[in-house]
Amino acid sequence: MQYVNECQGWQVGQTVQVREWSGQWQIRQIIEYGNKFTNVTMDKLKRDGTRSKYNSTTDIKNLMQLDAAQPTTDKNGLTAKEYAEQIFASGYAIHDYCRTTRQSLVKVLSISKTGRVKVQRLIVKRGTVARMEQFGEGTRPSQEESLIKWDQLETKPTGEPETYTPRLYNSEWKYWNGEEYIQYAGMKLTWLLD
Repeated sequence: MQYVNECQGWQVGQTVQVREWSGQWQIRQIIEYGNKFTNVTMDKLKRDGTRSKYNSTTDIKNLMQLDAAQPTTDKNGLTAKEYAEQIFASGYAIHDYCRTTRQSLVKVLSISKTGRVKVQRLIVKRGTVARMEQFGEGTRPSQEESLIKWDQLETKPTGEPETYTPRLYNSEWKYWNGEEYIQYAGMKLTWLLD
């Protein structure tokens, strides 16, 4: 491990963009780990150019010049709208929270030109059943996982519609609203008890 002031054309104190991150960042330190990889520690800048309280570390390959364009397609060449139209084609999505698993079903109301997804939360009246799990020598219904029976599904809307914004993460689209996100609706819902 070695601290350096310059590496691959990047310098400590330089203002940069980071691939798939918002805003501008200032390089605080560059750390080389032999020939394996190089990490860069940065401070996020406020709009007035002063340092904010946020900092982060990334691989040097993610740094971009200030005038460079951020990527607009994922690793498969799809825009946020194209990807959303594929994974939410059923008209449903799974809603979850980033710090715990408490999944629920939502109805996709619309997808904008920029890929923003408007959804309506749902109360499931009928159409889910507890997944059976091994317990000792027999089976029992799971308290945390249920299976969706799409052909028997009955729902009721609840609350106000919410909008989820697309963001690239490791060249894959994710749809966020604060600390909440939506994803493809498969066959399973998980609601962890702890």
